[in-house]
Amino acid sequence: MAVTNEQQRQFDTDGFFLIEDALAQDSVSRILSACDEVDACFRGAQWVGPDEAFQVRNALAHHEEFFKLVDHPDLLPLVVDLIGCNIQIRTSHLDVRPPMQAAAATGDLGAPGSFFPWHSDGPNFGYPITNGAVPFMEIKVGHYLTDLTEHNSGGICVVKGSHRLSPDLIHDPSFQINPEDIFEVNVKPGTAMIWRTALWHCLTPNLSTRTRKCLYYGYTHRWIRPSDYMHQPRDLLAKCTPIQRQLLGELGTGDTNYEGDDLAHPANRFWRPQEGDVPLEDWVKR
Repeated sequence: MAVTNEQQRQFDTDGFFLIEDALAQDSVSRILSACDEVDACFRGAQWVGPDEAFQVRNALAHHEEFFKLVDHPDLLPLVVDLIGCNIQIRTSHLDVRPPMQAAAATGDLGAPGSFFPWHSDGPNFGYPITNGAVPFMEIKVGHYLTDLTEHNSGGICVVKGSHRLSPDLIHDPSFQINPEDIFEVNVKPGTAMIWRTALWHCLTPNLSTRTRKCLYYGYTHRWIRPSDYMHQPRDLLAKCTPIQRQLLGELGTGDTNYEGDDLAHPANRFWRPQEGDVPLEDWVKR
């Protein structure tokens, strides 16, 4: 529907691609206000200091501006092109990182024991390794809301092509990452990154004078359990379109009959969807 040949090549080879101006500046301003509101609420409730890095998980459920990004009209087609239509959101999180002391930059980037070491996303015990690498399980869309154009402003770094490597190498002290493969995502506000979460990634220290703020939405297959919710609040589900309802992990028709109607051969409807459970499929066909 939307992915270009070059984007597909970058995604397959490097594991990511960038989209400048994915969010208009007025949208960025509204979302930043929402970030400040949600951050203040949760930070105060959990006694987290104003200078500490802080995350809010299942962010989409905590503000209307975050919820709107679930099915962004320019980005969702790219996600579906890349991973398919039988998907849901595994996680959504707000990441707020205030400026840090210069000492945070004295160690090696992403070193074990540092404030944000190299890693790839996955559950405890890890994803299965097939042919030496993690199978294609998930896409994340990163929305970068503050100026990250300078080195060491808290931006994410990814190792190009590392989705094709075993994550065990991250913990091998004898393995050295080629510096030429490290890409620091130095971008302006409103930029999005679509990336495989099997990519090795870490963060640069934020030595700028600005607090770094971003949002991440992870899209995965519907037969994989979400990681930061089991079911979304009913009042949130009640206002969803069918596609939003699917993306929030629910069935298209009914929310209790998860095994279907055949008592002799029950089939989980996330594993074997029934008619109406995957409205994204009809959306793609249109």
